[in-house]
Order: sequence, then C-alpha cells, then structure tokens
Amino acid sequence: MRISRLTDADSGALHSLLQQSEVANCFFLARVAQVGVLRAQVWGAWVDRNGLPDRLVSAVMLAGNVVPAGSDAQGIAALAEWLAGRQRTGSSVVGLARDVAPLWEALGASWGPVRDCRWHQPLMVAGGARSTAPDARVRPATVADIEALYPPTVAMFTEEVGVSPLVGSSEAAYRGRLAALVRAGRVFLLTTDGEVVFKAEVAAATRQVCQVQGVWVQPDRRGLGLGSAAMAAVVDLAAASVAPVVSLYVNEYNAAALRAYRKSGFTPVDEMASILF
Repeated sequence: MRISRLTDADSGALHSLLQQSEVANCFFLARVAQVGVLRAQVWGAWVDRNGLPDRLVSAVMLAGNVVPAGSDAQGIAALAEWLAGRQRTGSSVVGLARDVAPLWEALGASWGPVRDCRWHQPLMVAGGARSTAPDARVRPATVADIEALYPPTVAMFTEEVGVSPLVGSSEAAYRGRLAALVRAGRVFLLTTDGEVVFKAEVAAATRQVCQVQGVWVQPDRRGLGLGSAAMAAVVDLAAASVAPVVSLYVNEYNAAALRAYRKSGFTPVDEMASILF
C-alpha cells in the first residue's frame, strides 16, 4: 500500500473513486472541481497491481472538514495510520459512516477529545412519494435578503453544530460565505411580512447531485407543517436550477426533521457520520 499526496494528474483516478458513491461524496467532488486536486489537499492510498499502474482505493481530503472516501478497509487503515502522525487541522471528520468509523478508530487517541460523535446520520435523496404539496411562496434569495438571512443562518449553525460559526471566523467572512451562496442562486427562503421564517442552502453541488444544508424554520412555527412543504419547494427549485439529484443528511435523533424530509419526498439511501471537535 502506497500513500501519496494527489496532484491534478491524478484527477481521473480520484474522480472514478468518488463516483462510486456520488451522492455521499458530493462535497468532496464539488471541492475538487472548484479548486483542483492539489489545492484540495487530497491524499490517497494506492494498491500495486503487479506491474500495472497502481489503483487508487481510498482517499482523504484535509480541508476544514477531514473527508475520507473509498470504503476500502485496507486503504482507510493505511490513511489512518499516516494521519495519526500528523496534527489535526480540520474542525470535523465527515463522510460515509463505513469510512469514518475505521478512520476514527485509529485516530481517536491522537486527535481527540471531541465535542460530539454523530454515528448515524441518514443520507437521503429526494424523489420519493410526497405527502405534502410544495409551498409556492418559497423562492431563491436575492442580495436584498442577505441582512434578513444573516441572523437565522447563524442561529441554525449554532443550534445544529453546538457552537457559533463565528468561533474561529469573522463576521465579515461568514457574511461573505452567505453572500456568495445567495449570488450563486443556492439559498432559498420563505418570508412573512419581511421576516425570514424558513431558509435552506445548497452547500455543495456537482453537475448531477446537490446537497442541501442549513435548513431552518423559525422556532415558533415548527411542528405546523411549514418545513415539509417548504422543503418540497426547495427540492423542485434546486433540481431545476442547481442539479437534478437533491440530497441531504440529518441526525437520526432529529425526529421532526426526519418526518419533514420524508413528507417532502426524501428517502434514505446510506448513512453518514460526523465527528465534531
């Protein structure tokens, strides 16, 4: 087993590997497409094939999130052994549960302690039967909405992750991230009397798959069916303007969110896991 940092010359091998689980690897694929393999800081595990070119069996991206991929037990183990000798730089480890688990088994002692381990996060894809109609009031956000969107965006992140997004970042940087998503047509919202009562973001996208994150419903409107109808609208809008396959993943203990997603046509296809530092 050989471990090496991948370069843009390895993009074909990496793309083939990630395409094996395109929905789960949406963020990984999108990041590589955006900045290139080298700048994405990807390391790979290669298997010798008796004189033929080595085969890439697993990879890990060392960005703000550490993202393993490949689901090859020996490859993941080799990458974990290599990573154990390096200082942790990411704020989380995120990926398919079957990739995160063996990686973390080897890294936990040297990379801990952690704030939270979320081992069971259903990965869901839209397209199943709906029990709710899309809310026609949901629309793409515009630049004029950014000020109204900023507070619920911070609130959603803090509620979901357990720490403010401004820890380790500046308000200007976080506003800039939000503005970039809005300008790209990847933020959808519902307003009432000028107040944001629902919002969702498409955080990552390839040509075929996009991943919805940052879903937030105003607290006093939760449990009223607003979220499921709004998410059904987001699916239609995102499929039409971003990518045809719309996905997301959710904590298994978030029963209300799971119900809303199922009502809006999402069905489980796999399982993700997240380790938060």
